[in-house]
Amino acid sequence: CCGMMSTSLKAEGTSIVYIEKFREFGIRVLDGGSSYIVVNFCPWCGSQLPTSLRDDWFQELERLGLETGSPLIPKHLLNGEWWSNR
Repeated sequence: CCGMMSTSLKAEGTSIVYIEKFREFGIRVLDGGSSYIVVNFCPWCGSQLPTSLRDDWFQELERLGLETGSPLIPKHLLNGEWWSNR
């Protein structure tokens, strides 16, 4: 959405994350884990970010009869390919 967002996503150790498989942006929770708080608007320019597809991803897993962490999850569901080709 803007140069600052782009720069922050590329920077190492930044607090901004992008989770491609969910099409989700967030701010890391700095507790040593992998948690983050989903953001719907860019922290710099205020633009609305794309809607998260997290629920759709879990519905697709359920449709396939798979569970999170299963080694049988198709490769295209582990990145943004599953939603970008819709």
